[in-house]
Amino acid sequence: MRGVRAFEGGSTTLAGIGGGAMKGLLVLVVGVLALSSVPARAACDPVGGAQFICGIDAPEDLIRLPQTQWVLVSAMAEGKSHIYAVDSKTHAPVSLYPIEGAREVQDKKTYAACPGPLPKGTFGAHGIDLQPKGPGKHKLYAVNHSGRESIEVFDLDATGKTPSVTWIGCVVYPDGASGNSVVGLPDGGFITSNFKDPKDANAFQKMSEGKITGNVLEWHPGSGWKPLPGSDMSGANGVALSNDGKWLYVAGWPGKNVTRFERTGDSWTKRDSTPTGILTDNLRWMADGSLLAAGQDANMPAVFQCRPPCYVASAAVKIDPKTMKTTRLVNYAGNESFQGSTTVIDVGNEFWVGSFRGDRIARLPAK
Repeated sequence: MRGVRAFEGGSTTLAGIGGGAMKGLLVLVVGVLALSSVPARAACDPVGGAQFICGIDAPEDLIRLPQTQWVLVSAMAEGKSHIYAVDSKTHAPVSLYPIEGAREVQDKKTYAACPGPLPKGTFGAHGIDLQPKGPGKHKLYAVNHSGRESIEVFDLDATGKTPSVTWIGCVVYPDGASGNSVVGLPDGGFITSNFKDPKDANAFQKMSEGKITGNVLEWHPGSGWKPLPGSDMSGANGVALSNDGKWLYVAGWPGKNVTRFERTGDSWTKRDSTPTGILTDNLRWMADGSLLAAGQDANMPAVFQCRPPCYVASAAVKIDPKTMKTTRLVNYAGNESFQGSTTVIDVGNEFWVGSFRGDRIARLPAK
């Protein structure tokens, strides 16, 4: 989720949000993640059955690095954005990018239109994804909002003691598009959700009203951008692709649903949608092949208006990718330590939970 300062117009709780209550609300959109931290950083002690990995500001997206002990984390706090690798055994984070002396070698054939590396101190990570390239090697895609609206692309090497990355290029979004999540494709292309027009000051107001704000876009080297037919939606968020590349799943954030698309040849067809009961944010594959949809157990726009002692609860729903049947797996009440989940992944016998605010990852037992 990309941050918003507030929906102004009076004090609002998580209950009783209706169309009339939302009328006249002003959305103030700011950089990447205005709500990146709680007013005072809470101690890193366990709370409500959760343990924490602290010191990572706004860990919005998480993904397991296959066949390793590492979890990649996209920390999107404004001015503090990094991609980290977190050791699932020691829970120690290692910053991968940006770092002093970061390797940058542009692939000018695949990413010829990329204007070059981001200026130093400019990075606004959001959704991330991995595409395997060989044993211990991956291509890493990261949605970026700082300096330009783009997908930044890296080569990731996991064969050493700790993972390392080399920036190799970027793809700038078309005018009027702002990414949220991304999934890589074998040819170096990708599919990404277009959450909203970055110049539309009323985008979050429109999401509160269920109005269309974006769609899903596909990019390939050589052929460039194209929208997926039938993908126009309000607040298009997480995306996930089946291993065979035939099925695409897209989270509708304000619509509290996941929509499924089927690929036939080079085209996509919208097939069906299932409700999740939560503001559906990022999608991740579980070890058992199920889809895990995480999000905030709240309503629009209360998810932004909630202030202590009000806290946004976190939740995740398991989805059978064939039947689209859902089962609630994660419920965690918001508190001063953690609130507003965006991503949930299964790591061993735990669920790791990311958020668009705060300074920590929550670790919950997988029951």
